[in-house]
Amino acid sequence: MKLIKIQAHGFKSFAEPIQLSFDGGVAGIIGPNGSGKSNINDAIKWVLGEQSSKSLRGDNMEDVIFAGSKNVKEMNKASVTLTFDNSNNASSVPHKVFTITRELERGKGSNIYYINDEIVRYKDIKDIALESGISKSSLAIISQGTVSDIAEASPEDRRGIFEEAAGVSKYKSRKKEALRKLEKTNESLEKIQTVILELEKQLKPLKNQAEKARIYLQKSKELKDVEVGLIIHNLDFYSTKLKEFEIELEGVVETKENLEQQVRKCENIIEQNSGDRLKFEKELHFLVQDLDNLNEKLRNLELISANENQRRELIISGQIKVNPEEKMKVIKEQLQIIKSRINFYTKQTEELSQIVSDKKNEVQELEKTISTKRIEQNKISNKLNETKVKINILLEHKKNKTNMFKGTKTIVEHKNIFKGYHGLVSEVLKVDQEYIPAIDAVLNNALQHIVVEDAQIAVTAVNFLKKNDGGRATFIPLKSIKPKSIKDEHFLALNMKKGFIDVASNLVKYEPKFEVLSKFLLGNILVVSDIESAKDIAAILDNKYMIVTLEGDLIRTGGVITGGVQQASTNLIGLDEQIAKLEEIVPIISKEVENTSNQITNLEHKKYELTNVVSEFSVEAAKVYEKLSNDQKSFDSLTAEYQTISAKDLGESSSSALDQQINEIQAKKVILQAQIRAKKESILSLNTDFSKVTLEKNDLEKSLRILNDSFSKKITEKNKAEFYLDTNQKRLSEFYNMTYEMAKDNFSLSIDITEAEEFVGRIKEEIKDLGNINIDSIKSYEEISERYDGLKATESEIVDAKDKIESAIKEMDKIIITKLRDTLSAINEEFNNVFQSMFGGGEARVEFVDPSDILESGIDIKAQPPGKSIKNLKLFSGGEKSLIAISLLFAILKSKPLPLCILDEVEAALDDANVVRYAEYLQKLKTKTQFLVITHRHGTMSRVDHLFGATMQTRGVTSFFSVELARAKELIKDTKIES
Repeated sequence: MKLIKIQAHGFKSFAEPIQLSFDGGVAGIIGPNGSGKSNINDAIKWVLGEQSSKSLRGDNMEDVIFAGSKNVKEMNKASVTLTFDNSNNASSVPHKVFTITRELERGKGSNIYYINDEIVRYKDIKDIALESGISKSSLAIISQGTVSDIAEASPEDRRGIFEEAAGVSKYKSRKKEALRKLEKTNESLEKIQTVILELEKQLKPLKNQAEKARIYLQKSKELKDVEVGLIIHNLDFYSTKLKEFEIELEGVVETKENLEQQVRKCENIIEQNSGDRLKFEKELHFLVQDLDNLNEKLRNLELISANENQRRELIISGQIKVNPEEKMKVIKEQLQIIKSRINFYTKQTEELSQIVSDKKNEVQELEKTISTKRIEQNKISNKLNETKVKINILLEHKKNKTNMFKGTKTIVEHKNIFKGYHGLVSEVLKVDQEYIPAIDAVLNNALQHIVVEDAQIAVTAVNFLKKNDGGRATFIPLKSIKPKSIKDEHFLALNMKKGFIDVASNLVKYEPKFEVLSKFLLGNILVVSDIESAKDIAAILDNKYMIVTLEGDLIRTGGVITGGVQQASTNLIGLDEQIAKLEEIVPIISKEVENTSNQITNLEHKKYELTNVVSEFSVEAAKVYEKLSNDQKSFDSLTAEYQTISAKDLGESSSSALDQQINEIQAKKVILQAQIRAKKESILSLNTDFSKVTLEKNDLEKSLRILNDSFSKKITEKNKAEFYLDTNQKRLSEFYNMTYEMAKDNFSLSIDITEAEEFVGRIKEEIKDLGNINIDSIKSYEEISERYDGLKATESEIVDAKDKIESAIKEMDKIIITKLRDTLSAINEEFNNVFQSMFGGGEARVEFVDPSDILESGIDIKAQPPGKSIKNLKLFSGGEKSLIAISLLFAILKSKPLPLCILDEVEAALDDANVVRYAEYLQKLKTKTQFLVITHRHGTMSRVDHLFGATMQTRGVTSFFSVELARAKELIKDTKIES
């Protein structure tokens, strides 16, 4: 590569554009001191990338721009262009000829570099200079100071010139850059590793927290999926229960009020009865006292009467002698007395006979009532026995699964081995008693179909039946079936039709998860009151739906009618409900039996009491009749005797006042006795009623206590239902932030309620066991983990980069060592020869101060001119030092030729003879190296191939011209004069 041309404008003293063209060989630049000839050296250094203003003999970079003079104003821009011939492809620039330009504008502070007028980077210029060996720091630019430095420098400082010669500058530059990168890499690695260490401290606890949080979220999701479905079930269940409890409580309250009213009524009756009994007992006491008084009075009168009667009888019998008239008078009086008694006894006999007859009639009526009650008791007892027998039959039917198909029975007996088994249709659908005939008629054998969760369970069960010869069964997978329904317009029409009750699926009860089953089986079945209504509705709907009556008559799709007397159902539909209904009425019937038995007992007691009364009155009547008969005989005997004595009218005699009193008292006595018996009967009746009402009251109070207990339980259950309803509603709204509708639409249970409750309880316990949860830890862990992973990747990249840099450094060290060793060996071969040529003999060499550390070792110069034994370079004269240094430079150029070398007054310290040797040796080197020599020595100027003269025709402004050798001598002479 050869320098063809230098162009400059505005650079230092080049106020006017200058252009120097070269054709190889040795070109000299001469001129007086201060003419600006060395500015060519600075210009070349500047354009090749010099960044130090001091190296360019300035304070700052803008000092390279022409600052102006007395006659020429300052310039705002400096520009230098070098043109190279690259025919030998020494540079990587893909051109045979290329230019390098550098520009700087005042005030902007930024340099612009060009290659072939295209803007490039500083690095691009630096790389071209390095690869071609003409960089600012290479041997391409040698000044008098460089020669002095070689001679005077320490072995360590002198090393640089050999590195340039070995061409390791670019490697050292790269190594320096690599070391700088390595340092930055180590700093970055240290920073990253510090951060990584800190992140690792954070990650460990965060990982545990995040893992717990993920488990919490997963379990919370699992909990939500099941618990929300369970909550919906609970809300539906407890809402239904609450309505049922409210309805039941209304009935219980009404029944309770009715019972309390009956109890109060019984209490009022008992109170009235007690008052009446007390009153009757007092009245009876007074009547008994009156009777006792009458009896006492009657005994006195009867005693007097007996004395009178005895006297009369004695008179009549003649034991007392009286005259006939007095005897007749006595007989007449006696007849009168007997007649009065006969009349009294006759009347009393009639009254007693009537009383006996009435009481016998009452006894007969009681016997009829007792007989009726016994018949009623037998009927109720039979009903009780029939109910118990029916319950036992139903229980046995349920226990033994009577009439169940073989396959169905096999699966039911082995249901525990099938996860997802829900039960028979008859078990999962509950039907009120009034709708059993209708639902039974519709479903028929489908009641024994087995409800399972999905089709796989059904397939497993079918295979089980086949393997075990278990019969056949039909399975309904909940996840496979679709609900059926009535069209809205048809349903609206039905609501207005007489006899329509509802869609069958609305008349059965089920858990929420079986809603699809109910609608699948019954969603398009209509229930009506009777066959006439069914016929009318079928006609309206054009026989599009199956219709069933409450009695079980059917009109099928298409119009086929099935009906008549339905046999008792042998299916299991409503079996539990039937058993429950029957068990409910058993205590009621038992109570009726007990009440009837008590009534019969009371009637029997009343009959017994009445029978005793009849007996008493019959005995009394017999006594009265006997008295009547005796008096009648006495009357007949006395009448005959009296007629024999006198034929006078007996009726004219009047009874004595005594007999009249006795008769009246006896009459009163009869009345009193009748009143006493009546009072006793009334008291007896009241006692009977009291016992009956007391018993009834006790029964009512017992029923009321049972009802109150039931009422309390119902209230407790209602409160419990309200509590659970409220708890579930709060859980749904506050914890899950959902409405009932939202939850109902999006969540449903796919497992049994018991299983769901166990699952929810277990998951809640597991969540509780997790302890405190930091949900943000997941995001924090992900962010820090992502950052950590990124940093670890960066760390790995940096470590790789570090390894590569260290490897590159090691490789460069090897190259540097090899090149330095080889270069030093090559230089030594040439140095001795050049030294002998320059000194006319002697010997010289260069060597590493520490051969074991070539990378850092200084390089020493060993020189011994002819006739001298001095080996220490510092002991030579200045001229000798310069010549040794120049000899070394020439040896370097011979061993490692450069395309271009600028020599700036390097021979200044040499004497004329050595200048000639110096100049002549340049001619030997010019075949491989182009020299640009700045000089003012005649010996040099006379031996160059071409001269350029520098002058300042305008003060402060340098200009160049080609110089003839004679003219050069004049210029040199002028220089000496000026000096």
